[in-house]
Amino acid sequence: MDPAGLCQAVDEAFAVTGADTPPWPDPHPGGDVHDEEYSRCLEPGKYRILAARAEAWTRALSGLGLAEVETVADPRALWRRAPDVGVSGAVRLRPVRAGAVPLVFGFSAIDDVPRTVLVLGAGEPAATMGVVPDCGCDACDDGSAGLLEVADDIALAVVTGTFVHVDDGRGGEIVATGDSWSASNWGTSAPPVEKVLAEARAGRSPYRVVSGPAWD
Repeated sequence: MDPAGLCQAVDEAFAVTGADTPPWPDPHPGGDVHDEEYSRCLEPGKYRILAARAEAWTRALSGLGLAEVETVADPRALWRRAPDVGVSGAVRLRPVRAGAVPLVFGFSAIDDVPRTVLVLGAGEPAATMGVVPDCGCDACDDGSAGLLEVADDIALAVVTGTFVHVDDGRGGEIVATGDSWSASNWGTSAPPVEKVLAEARAGRSPYRVVSGPAWD
């Protein structure tokens, strides 16, 4: 699979799906944030750009014949562990290639505005790979470009088979996308993250692991 060609197909689809959800620059270019911004989101609807990007990925992957699209009837039942946000709708992309791992786009809300939070998952049941934005307050807003990059990196990692999700069963998780990783609730007494990921990729992890081959 040519990642550049796939991303180009997503961008072409996004020109259509994102026509009504324009991007926006960092509203804090100088880094100055007002205290009142921490408790508000004046324009939650602008975050629908994330759902538009998910739709672009869905169209591109199905259009290239890499996946079949399934609208999930019960999005709450999708997950290995419930995300920190309530998911009210979801789409699952099932790879055509046997053994490849499904990609899930779940949708939640900021201030009751639907489809303004994107939850990305992998596997069946799905492990949560990321929630974008991780905070929807105006203080944390640094523009749309970074949010789209996070979503793209996760989706591309699942499709190219370069992702790994590790769950220790006690609340600790590691999410790796290519050479990058993040860990939550991974205590100092736990094995080093790099060692855990190496064992997961080698198929000898003692933890619950979600990973899979590229979709093509």
